[in-house]
Amino acid sequence: MARFTEQEIDAFLAEPRIAHLVTLRAAGTPHVAPVWFLWEEGQAVVMVDSGSVKLRNIRRNPAVALSIATTERPLSYVVLEGRAQVTDDGLDPMVDRICVHYDGPERGAAFAKTLKDECRMFLIKIDIDRIMSWQDEE
Repeated sequence: MARFTEQEIDAFLAEPRIAHLVTLRAAGTPHVAPVWFLWEEGQAVVMVDSGSVKLRNIRRNPAVALSIATTERPLSYVVLEGRAQVTDDGLDPMVDRICVHYDGPERGAAFAKTLKDECRMFLIKIDIDRIMSWQDEE
């Protein structure tokens, strides 16, 4: 069992992996939701719909965690803990970038257009306070 180096963390987080965003409900219980994200300059960026539970939770309490793990061997993970900020600054180009990152140029662009046309989206920018990582030594 070994931890990632900073460069390995950046490379791991640059891949289009599904993350699990943990926010806190008003009662203090966790809410977990799978999300797409981009890792940029030490900050995670997630897109969310305006009606989502995670957005309501973050507006009340910005403490969040983002868990990203492989699903196949060699197993590894990175967990990011930090504080989330809600914004719509740079929304459209970031939604485009996230969708293309996960779905490719054609399908991603079409999905981004659908989201922008049919949903009121926001960005969640997570400033990281703590990074935990682990990788299998296979």
